[in-house]
Amino acid sequence: MKVTVDFDLTPEEMRRLFGLPDLTPIQNLVIERIKGQVEKGLDQGIVTTLTRAMITGGMQSWEAYQKLLSGMFTARRPGSEGGDPPS
Repeated sequence: MKVTVDFDLTPEEMRRLFGLPDLTPIQNLVIERIKGQVEKGLDQGIVTTLTRAMITGGMQSWEAYQKLLSGMFTARRPGSEGGDPPS
């Protein structure tokens, strides 16, 4: 016996069905940070790095993307003190 069930759900409904978090605010933050850096020209290689990370594919692409984002959010700003912030 074979049973088939079809669900007509929007991506938002599917996300809620599986209990996944809404990452829209984080995605918007990442996009704004990337836009800001590109507009300011602080990192001339960001477009190249993003493109290269997406082209390599597979797990390498995911790891490169994570490293890129990690570097963006932990980059030291001019005049900031060295060392990790207190936890």
